[in-house]
Amino acid sequence: MLRLSALFPIHSTNRGISGVFFSVCKEWQGPELKARMVVPSCDRECRAPNVVEAIPSFLKKLYYLSPSVPKIKTEKRFLKDIKDFDVAYLWPGLSVDIVKNVHKHSKPIFIERVNSYQSESKRILDDACSRLGLEPQHTITPKSIQDEKEKLKVVDFLFCPSPIVAKSFQEAGVPEEKLLLTTEGWSPHNFPNYQSHKPPQDEVNVLFLGFACVRKGVHLLLRAWELAGIKGTLTIFGSMEPAIAETCGDLLKRSDVVHFDYAVDYSSAYRQADFFAFPSLEEGSPLVIYEAMGHGLPILASPMGGGGIVRDGIDGIVLSPYDTDAWVEGLRKLSSSPDLRAKMGAAARDRALEFTWPKVAARRQEQILQKIQRN
Repeated sequence: MLRLSALFPIHSTNRGISGVFFSVCKEWQGPELKARMVVPSCDRECRAPNVVEAIPSFLKKLYYLSPSVPKIKTEKRFLKDIKDFDVAYLWPGLSVDIVKNVHKHSKPIFIERVNSYQSESKRILDDACSRLGLEPQHTITPKSIQDEKEKLKVVDFLFCPSPIVAKSFQEAGVPEEKLLLTTEGWSPHNFPNYQSHKPPQDEVNVLFLGFACVRKGVHLLLRAWELAGIKGTLTIFGSMEPAIAETCGDLLKRSDVVHFDYAVDYSSAYRQADFFAFPSLEEGSPLVIYEAMGHGLPILASPMGGGGIVRDGIDGIVLSPYDTDAWVEGLRKLSSSPDLRAKMGAAARDRALEFTWPKVAARRQEQILQKIQRN
């Protein structure tokens, strides 16, 4: 049996990126692979015998007075007994020192990648902001880019959640044999009220769900929506980046554009939508795509937004984010054809069922075992 120790650097919940961490690692408790998870702290529902909280509950408020202390404490806890494990599984946000220290213990290191190589991400986002006349709306710095380079020198394998992410690291010089192409996933039991059939309405409801920011191309969607002249509503569900509120103020005031702030329970947004639009400029493999497909929604997305799982012409339509004419046509095409939406939505639902967390974790486990056996 292979013993794996996984390290996540921030307070963990069963949502977002920490939800990915727990959803994958909790499945690795079988005869071939057993995982231990080390976190600073976590929500009550995440606690389990194989979860180690580095910060005692009664000291949590004290430790979190300093932003850096929880991560430092957690990394030290992880190293305390790394000798008892066969493999290290490290997540984004960790220090260069922890990666180098694990390497000194001669443990194979698997590292999780959520987005593309940082230099490539910076190029994309700088270009997007420049087009809008904005200062960069990201936190990628020369130091964070250099830190990534230092980590890549010593890690053994990288989980890449989409072909585009894998390509960015390959172009940065990472050997192809180190890159493990994988996916993200979703949990059907989190959305128990799935509706397999939606009666056609006179007006369509097009959904964008996520942080409404430049990175995710919301400004491009708003512009295409204005030009498309569709009878219906564009629903934007998620917190609004100030840059979007500033540059798209007139578009956001349109009567056929509705914005809701983020809420923990957003399943009704999927159920009420006719299709999902996601022109993201820089992503890994966004969780909302899996969820939208799981709700039987056809997808209108950029290659980044499609996360490597949306099949053009089958589950939806994949378009260049800056091709405004193509987005106008795509919006009109899906809006005007209930039959096409039904066909693509059914394919999307079937596709999504191949990416439930147990199936995703099983495929990742096989990749780990194969790599360790070969080495």
